Amino acid sequence: MAAWHDGVTMSDQIEAVAEVTTAVESRGGALVVHVAGEVDMDTCDDVRATIVEALATDPAALVLDLDGVTVFGSIGLSLLIEVRHRAEARRIGFAVATDRRAVLRPLTETGVIDLLVLRADVDEAAAAALAAA
Repeated sequence: MAAWHDGVTMSDQIEAVAEVTTAVESRGGALVVHVAGEVDMDTCDDVRATIVEALATDPAALVLDLDGVTVFGSIGLSLLIEVRHRAEARRIGFAVATDRRAVLRPLTETGVIDLLVLRADVDEAAAAALAAA
């Protein structure tokens, strides 16, 4: 295969894997799942697993902080709807925190935004999720 710049080949570029990180914290009575990086087919299962573990602790409210998300694929939209249903089934308040265009644009274009409690920051989202609980 032909080398690109500095010896990096096209196959090296194709093999690059999307990355995502998650972290969980308690804030103001709500459990917050922070997500950073790319939410797509390669990473969605990892994000889902973290959220399911968080829901299993039966918090009063769950906030999904997407402010660190750089890529938000269609699978991310499905995940948000799934999490909303899981939270409702357990009577857990749920809200999303982000003001990132990478997330807001697909939410708006698909109408999924109308199905969610969405706030610009985590503290506002936590308050809204707790109020909905």
